[in-house]
Amino acid sequence: MPFYDYLCAKCGATVEVLHGIDEQQARTHEECGGTLERQFSAASVHFKGSGWAKLDRRSGGSGSSDAPASAPAPAPKSDAK
Repeated sequence: MPFYDYLCAKCGATVEVLHGIDEQQARTHEECGGTLERQFSAASVHFKGSGWAKLDRRSGGSGSSDAPASAPAPAPKSDAK
C-alpha cells in the first residue's frame, strides 16, 4: 500500500497516510479535526546499477561523440570545364 500526502484545510499541516489505491473516504486531521485534502507529489525513483543504460552500452572508447566512428563519404566528382 502506498503513502499519500494530505494537507489539512484548517491548520495547514501536511500528513502522510498509508492506505489502498481504491480507498476513497473523507479524512479528517486527528489533531484539529480539519478536512484533509489529497496532495500530488513527485514519485520516488531509485536508479540502480553502474550508471545510465547509455553508458553501460558503450564499448570501451573514450570518445565523447555519440556518432559512430567512420570515415566521411567522398564528395562526388564533377568534370565541368
